Amino acid sequence: MSESYNLPQAISHKKLNYLMLNAQKDLNASDEKNTDCLEKREFDELINNWEALTKDVIKTISKRNKNLLQDKSSNALIALGAMEVHLNMALQALNAFKKDTTD
Repeated sequence: MSESYNLPQAISHKKLNYLMLNAQKDLNASDEKNTDCLEKREFDELINNWEALTKDVIKTISKRNKNLLQDKSSNALIALGAMEVHLNMALQALNAFKKDTTD
């Protein structure tokens, strides 16, 4: 209770700015920053792996290898074509995302 008598009734903006600039940094803030950086790196790695695998899948589909397509119904072939289109659109969306994050 005696500590409350030491508190000022008012503080100037100049004094407040000085205190804020010279305040000790919160240790948890740096931990959160490190966690954010780790999550970003993990996400970037995941996205890069997905991009490489997706390009490989598209390349394989584009070859129209008869061994892969043998014994497939017309509906299955149409579905595969639709999947190829969607994968290409997903890669375009990823490129737009990457472009926006680098600007």
